[in-house]
Amino acid sequence: MARVDLHIHSTASDGIMTPSEIVGTALERSLTMISITDHDTLDGIPEAAGAAADSGIIFVPGVELSVEIESDGSVTAHLLGYFPGAGIGELVRDSTPLGEAITFVQGGRRRRNPRILEKLRASGVYILMNEVELLSDGDVVGRPHIAQAMVDAGYVGSLKEAFNRFLGKGRPAYVERDRLPVGKAMDVIREAGGLPVMAHPGYIPMDSDEMRKLFGRMKGLGLSGVEVYYPTHAPSMVEFLLSVADEFDLLVTGGTDFHGRDGEAAPLGGSPEGFAVETEMIRDFMDVCLDSQREVIHGQAQ
Repeated sequence: MARVDLHIHSTASDGIMTPSEIVGTALERSLTMISITDHDTLDGIPEAAGAAADSGIIFVPGVELSVEIESDGSVTAHLLGYFPGAGIGELVRDSTPLGEAITFVQGGRRRRNPRILEKLRASGVYILMNEVELLSDGDVVGRPHIAQAMVDAGYVGSLKEAFNRFLGKGRPAYVERDRLPVGKAMDVIREAGGLPVMAHPGYIPMDSDEMRKLFGRMKGLGLSGVEVYYPTHAPSMVEFLLSVADEFDLLVTGGTDFHGRDGEAAPLGGSPEGFAVETEMIRDFMDVCLDSQREVIHGQAQ
């Protein structure tokens, strides 16, 4: 059974494996195609692309952006961007519209983190920003790093406890942050030659009728695909999303959302015995990616 994983996080955001380690593990597990989709950063892409070169694995550069579905901030989501035909040097430049959008979102994280620490102090939890930054190893700092600092300091026993008691939405230290409007996010992804894909729609707090209308609206804004296959999507959700993809002519993708943290629903690449994304499940998406990569190679050969 040939498997793929199109939703993976590395140490460039909040994963525990470096991009090179992810490629090596994907090779060991005989994955056909992978994409590293770090939160609000492309910093891990050059290393991953270098490690994947001549490996036999089809590597698709990606990113996961935090977006605002409704302008009043009442509904938020994650949008995956895939860049199968991108030149890596151009893709990671800060001065492009995509680079500027990522800088804006990263700024939202930086503005948010001190406010989280202030709220933690009000709850009797004293964590210093330099302690959190050390845990990030210079990469994008987010709530998982704050949670790890809390574990290290003995305030909580696990990352799950940190989120459940303090950092999760509705908890004492939760702080909203700046996100890109979803239309803007799709525009900059498409301008960079990418494919915007809605990540894990099962987390969006809407019923099926509302979600179907949402996807119709998103298709009109430039949405290319939907992440149908996801570890926590129930069979009924998978069936519903497949019908949405068919109705609105959207590409189907899937992945584990691997970070490497304890208690995750699936290992990198999934497993034959549990959740896994087989190549035939996302064949149209693979074909689009392969066609894009062939065009790049052909262009370079001219």
